[in-house]
Amino acid sequence: MKKRSNRFLSTQWMSLLLLVFGFSRLAAAQNPSQIARQAQESYQQGNYPAAVQAYKKLIAAGYHNAALSFNLGNACFKADKLGEAVLYYEKALALKPNDEATLANLELVRGELTDQIDHTSAPEWWDWLLQPQWIMRPNAWAVLFAVLIWLGLGTFWILRRPGSKPWWLHWASRGILGLSILVLAAAAFSYWNNYHNPSGVILSKETTLRIGPEKASPAIRTLHEGTKVAYLDKIGTWDKVRLSNGQEGWLEGKSTGRIR
Repeated sequence: MKKRSNRFLSTQWMSLLLLVFGFSRLAAAQNPSQIARQAQESYQQGNYPAAVQAYKKLIAAGYHNAALSFNLGNACFKADKLGEAVLYYEKALALKPNDEATLANLELVRGELTDQIDHTSAPEWWDWLLQPQWIMRPNAWAVLFAVLIWLGLGTFWILRRPGSKPWWLHWASRGILGLSILVLAAAAFSYWNNYHNPSGVILSKETTLRIGPEKASPAIRTLHEGTKVAYLDKIGTWDKVRLSNGQEGWLEGKSTGRIR
C-alpha cells in the first residue's frame, strides 16, 4: 500500500462519542459508546480493518451522521479500501456540505484512484455550482427562509404603522423580499440535488461498464474502485450510470454503493 500523508487524516472522536453516548439501540453487551471507543482504540493502534467493522456496527444500528461517516471514511482510507473511503466521505458531505476536513480528505483519496476521469460533461459554472461547499441541506435553507419571512413581516408591520418612516426601511423591505425569493429558489435546488439526483461510488476493485444490462453485452471500458457515478435507470440488478465525463453505460448493481 502506498505511503500516505496524514496531514488531513484528523478524527472527530469526541463529537462522535458525544453523539452516540447514552443510546441503547445495540445489544446490551456492547452499547454505542463502547463501540465508538473500540473503533477509536483500533484506529490509534493501527488496526484499521477492526475500526472499519466497529463503525459499520454503528451504521447497521441506525446511526447516520456526518461525524460517523467522516471517521469511517478515514478508517477505510487507512485500510486501503479506497472505494469505501470515497463513499463515506461523500456521505459525510451530503450531511455537512462545507466541512473542510472532509473535503480535504476526499481530495487526498481521489489523488490515489486508478481512474482519473475528466469532468467535461457540463459547463464549468454548473460543476462549480454543484460543489458540496455551496449547497446547504434543504432544512438549513428552510430555516433561513423562515428567518427572512419573520424579518419581512416585522418590516411590513412597522411600515403599516402611522407616522413617517426612515427611507432605508422601504429599501430594506424590498431587499428582504428579493432575498427571500432567492433563498426559496436555492432551497428548491438543494432539495432537487439531494433527492432527485442519486449518485454512488464504485466499490469493486474492478468492474466493466457495458453497453447493455447483461454480461454478454459489449464492454465500453473498465472502471475501478472510487469512481463516482450518477444513476440514470435500473433494470433488474443492473444500473444505468453516467460518468463525470458524460459517458453512459450499465454496471452490475452489486459493484456500487449509493451515496444517497
